[in-house]
Amino acid sequence: MRLSVVLTIFYFGIAATLTGCDMTNSSNKDTDTNRAETTYLNADKVKPQSIVYKTVNGKGLALDLYMPAFSETTPRLALWVHGGAWMRGSKDETMPKNGNLVASLLNEGVAVAAVNYRLSGEAIYPAAPNDINDAINFLVDNKDELKLSADRVIMMGRSAGGHLASLLTTSNNDDVPFLNAKPRYSVIGMVDFFGPSDLVALRGNSGKVDHDAPDAAEALFLGESPLANEALAREASPTTYIDDETPPFIIFHGLDDGVVPASQSELLSRHLDQFGVPNALFLVKGKRHGDPVFDTDEFVSKVISFVRDVKKENN
Repeated sequence: MRLSVVLTIFYFGIAATLTGCDMTNSSNKDTDTNRAETTYLNADKVKPQSIVYKTVNGKGLALDLYMPAFSETTPRLALWVHGGAWMRGSKDETMPKNGNLVASLLNEGVAVAAVNYRLSGEAIYPAAPNDINDAINFLVDNKDELKLSADRVIMMGRSAGGHLASLLTTSNNDDVPFLNAKPRYSVIGMVDFFGPSDLVALRGNSGKVDHDAPDAAEALFLGESPLANEALAREASPTTYIDDETPPFIIFHGLDDGVVPASQSELLSRHLDQFGVPNALFLVKGKRHGDPVFDTDEFVSKVISFVRDVKKENN
């Protein structure tokens, strides 16, 4: 597969920029890509354990826990947050849309938890980030029974899930107003697939979405438009909480994304750079929102390399 990309990297002190490169032949290609591409557990063989982590108004909220078949130690946790404009989707989409990624993580000895959270039609912000935070706290509280290392987690998500995962990542070391319970875990890395990063800057028409409309997805998520309540939109934006203690990011975005403009990921990367936070930004030409290419070995291998690095830094 040949992909035309714009790649900007500031990762563990190494800065580089490549434009229009062929990723399959790039000199920066990971030396251990072949291992990432060799899956020992096929995606169609992966079966999770479904666990209710809390009940709200009589309704159970569940997560799916995927455990690796082997691990030299108690497996580290990757927390996956699904997308769907904050108004649709569920943990059940994890394998159909991200099966290669999940199987590759399991083959690395990393456990994956895919979490359901209340959608905007059920409860507005800050219900969703609170649900995800509660899910991780639940895994921490039950780590011995589950045989899981959940104290230091790698966050991951796509689209609205990328936003929510990034929000909990950048705010993890802060006393934030939107969480009802203090996180009992630390975030050691974030994998962001085309998620919104700054709801104040998410303005205008991105091709398929009018972000200024009163019924835009972010307005329904917040309960009011960012145009009407900029302070609330800023509170719910991952960029607000970035500082020099923010963990490393790896970010993927299609340049033809008509839902969440790639400028959101560029803005996120610039904010991370300002505080010296290691990050890698992959902007892929010709790819749209939710493109299946992001679950191919071409990009999954980059995630696996990132996960190995953050695990090594946090042994």
